[in-house]
Amino acid sequence: MVLAILVLTLAPLALRPLLNLNEGLYAEAAREMLAHNPLIPRLDGMPYLEKPPILYWLIMLSYKIFGIGKFAARLPSALAALGTLVVVTRFAKTRLPEPEWPAVILFSSVGFYMMSQLAMFDMTFTFFHTITLLAFYAYIEHPERPSRLMLAAAASALACLTKGLIGIALPGLIVILFLALERRTIRWRPLLAAWVVFFAIALPWHIWMMLHVPGFFERYIVQEHFDRFLGTLKPMDYRRLPVYYNLEHLIFGIFPWTPFFLAALARRRPYDRLDRFLLIWAATYVVFFTLSKTTSSYYMLPAVPAIALFLGRALPDLKGRLLPRLLVAFAALCVVAGAAALFVPHPSMRPYLVGAALIYLGFFLAVLQGRGPRSARVLRFAAVGSLTGFTALFLMFLVAHPARYADKGLALALLPHLTPHSYVFVAHHYEDLSSLDFYLHRPIYVFDPRQGDLYYGIRHDPKAHRLITGRALVALVRRQRVFIVGSPKDEASWARYGHFHVVATNGRVVAVENDRPRTSDRGSRPASPRRTARPDAGPGSTAGGAQAARDHPLPTTLR
Repeated sequence: MVLAILVLTLAPLALRPLLNLNEGLYAEAAREMLAHNPLIPRLDGMPYLEKPPILYWLIMLSYKIFGIGKFAARLPSALAALGTLVVVTRFAKTRLPEPEWPAVILFSSVGFYMMSQLAMFDMTFTFFHTITLLAFYAYIEHPERPSRLMLAAAASALACLTKGLIGIALPGLIVILFLALERRTIRWRPLLAAWVVFFAIALPWHIWMMLHVPGFFERYIVQEHFDRFLGTLKPMDYRRLPVYYNLEHLIFGIFPWTPFFLAALARRRPYDRLDRFLLIWAATYVVFFTLSKTTSSYYMLPAVPAIALFLGRALPDLKGRLLPRLLVAFAALCVVAGAAALFVPHPSMRPYLVGAALIYLGFFLAVLQGRGPRSARVLRFAAVGSLTGFTALFLMFLVAHPARYADKGLALALLPHLTPHSYVFVAHHYEDLSSLDFYLHRPIYVFDPRQGDLYYGIRHDPKAHRLITGRALVALVRRQRVFIVGSPKDEASWARYGHFHVVATNGRVVAVENDRPRTSDRGSRPASPRRTARPDAGPGSTAGGAQAARDHPLPTTLR
């Protein structure tokens, strides 16, 4: 079982290119920090003040050991997932009759497993967050051991350095609600010592950034935390979601254990103290991000370990009359998922539905064959085996359709056309094509920007000039070699900026090049478009033109 978990976690990391949106952003930010200043997160050559540094530091360390590439970028998330399994198992050993169940449930939950394969902050945050809350509960059980409270404070500080103030806000809210419900308090001396530990770890980087990076407090503290929660962030880079969104994604995130969890929630009463703590933990996440104006499906990930522990405690008791119901439920879910895979109008959903059908078929056979004393062992192997099948289908889909989520192939096709002085522009949405930055190993510019990941860096580093208006683009096209990458449906509209022809496409995205400029750009510095007082005046300054291209030489190989 342990070998299967290691193989399933580590082997797929290098089998697919980095995805657009967050994976491309974070892998590139870590690469730029490694090349410049390891304390200041950077993206496209500018300060990137949305996230704290711990994931970047871990990716940088991984780059140092394994080289810059997709495996190294994803490895910290995979190791954090394995670490979370170890933490949950150690906690369960003295508190559950069958302590291996929570780890099996956690690992085979599709939401948890999928996040272990992505270079994102959430799995590392989940690791530190899980240590925080389980160490706190261990202290509540044994108040004579304040070292556990110190461990909780240290892990909370590391969670803050991973994903911001929610590293203390959400654990703090969970702890307050639990203590109020249990009518308990914490002695002031251990509590004071815990705060000292927390601030000693969490404050130094934040203070250094406020002293050395203009706009850090406004962007990172005010806008990225409070404005994002209240929905007042400008420019807005998210969309409003329905009120049931978080609960829905938490329930589906623990797939295929959802029927077990719902059954345990209904039958395991009255709840004891640990049950209440785990349910408060999960419910706090649902309520908090339902109140927030910004949310995403992976925001529910830190609640999954709580559900795995709760279900691991309840699962050995789900026997007797429940067994026929589970057989019926698994058979019905298998049929529904298989039928949906045949008729769903979106081909991208079919691998997931086929995988779901196979998983529930495996569970049905496991429950059917495991009615005796070996039922628990059969079910555990069914869970991991079914996850193996789901993973294989998912990877086959990504290999068969690599351009759906990543742009490595487009970057490889574009590289032969580039010179050290070429400009590469992304139309409208830098975030949607962010893996280009990583694979081209050079600055990416944006015209007609509609999202804000680069906006604040440019605001406080105006020499970088990564955003450009249409008028400035027209002037640049007349003098320099320019490439535009964007949606094929926008290609016709680019004609107003100059004459372009297609040089590469992957079906989802097209790259075009302007006709050879009147003045060759070979061996010359890029001409500067006329600058204005606005930060989107365009490239062309010393920091943003030829010097920036020289700072990011074209790579000879891509891993």
